[in-house]
Amino acid sequence: MASRKNSKIQRALLKKGFQKVNKDHKILIFYYNGKKTAIHTKVSHGSKEISDRLIGSMAKQTSLTKSQFEDVVDCHLNETDLITIYSEKGIL
Repeated sequence: MASRKNSKIQRALLKKGFQKVNKDHKILIFYYNGKKTAIHTKVSHGSKEISDRLIGSMAKQTSLTKSQFEDVVDCHLNETDLITIYSEKGIL
């Protein structure tokens, strides 16, 4: 996966159970059954493109493989799929 637009990544995550918290960076936190989880990632305020290297970091932060994160961004995985992945990993 090459770089992706910051806005595309944020929209994809927000559609799949993440909520935005604005601090020095935007922090996207995954909520499950209305409760905040420890799953989160940071997104820069100013960057229009997120580099491939940072996408790898975001995948680690969200406890996903890079391939899974790409599938979330490209809408091949939905919120139910994410919940299944996190449940199988024992995170939820």
